[in-house]
Amino acid sequence: MGFIANAQVAEQEIDVRDILESVAENLPDDYDMTELIDVLTRYRKHPINLYKTSPEELKTLVFLSPLQISNFFSYIKENGNFADVLELQSIDGFDVNTVQSLLPFVTLKATTEYEKLTFRNMINLGENDLVMRFAQTLQKQKGFTDLPGNRYLGSPERFQTRYRYHYGTIVSAAITLDKDAGEKFIGKPFDFYSGNIALFKLGRIKKLVVGDYTLQFGQGLTMWSGFAFGKGPDVTSVAKKDLGLRPYTSANEYSFLRGASATINLYKNIDITPFVSFRNLDASQDVDFDGNLVQATIKQSGYHRTPTEIENKNSLS
Repeated sequence: MGFIANAQVAEQEIDVRDILESVAENLPDDYDMTELIDVLTRYRKHPINLYKTSPEELKTLVFLSPLQISNFFSYIKENGNFADVLELQSIDGFDVNTVQSLLPFVTLKATTEYEKLTFRNMINLGENDLVMRFAQTLQKQKGFTDLPGNRYLGSPERFQTRYRYHYGTIVSAAITLDKDAGEKFIGKPFDFYSGNIALFKLGRIKKLVVGDYTLQFGQGLTMWSGFAFGKGPDVTSVAKKDLGLRPYTSANEYSFLRGASATINLYKNIDITPFVSFRNLDASQDVDFDGNLVQATIKQSGYHRTPTEIENKNSLS
């Protein structure tokens, strides 16, 4: 039994790794791959129910193009629900490689997850993932010695803790704690705190997130927080895949909103996503010729190591 379990885990890791390698070249350099790994690993354990899925859910599968997703729902509208998962290969644009990549992450179920939602099941069947990381450069960096008046005031260790809870694909919670190298550890062990609770598929309320979240709409001309996948070699992938409302699970300290938001279905294909967000950003301040205090630049690095960086922390609401 142990050998079989190990083989299944190895197969799962290979599936996810192959997909990551195929999309990695189209990702920005600072993209947090752990978020993508979490999504694919969760779908591997709890596949998407093709009877109850939505365009927003399928967009999280990075190897599907907007055209393929559109063809998927057009096929269902014309032919009804699938009789077998292998029927995917009958959809226009779904080649052999796409279907093979998709099969580990989808299933066909007549029942919904909410029919099995009880407090006992949330405790016994919910998934809890805790990851703790520690890193330190053994050689003393210049920032701790060679910057008179503006050197790093903290310790050289980097700590990161991530906790994730999932009950299928309908309930999630996340907490992220992070301390960068050079930041102070005494008094406040972690410099960055992030967390949220999210519910999905609540009838007309498709998504509800309280805490930290991202919003991605259209092509990012008006509203886009978080990262986006770059253009791939496929001509159908030149457009960004707007994922709408998503709970934020990255350790990046800038690219998110903080408050509450929900995606609500008003009528057929018409959704509305109201949101409220309030947070403090790092910004450098200056005084103009009239003696007024102005914001010079907004800092996106998330580092709070030197006296200047600490002074600029959370200075802009």
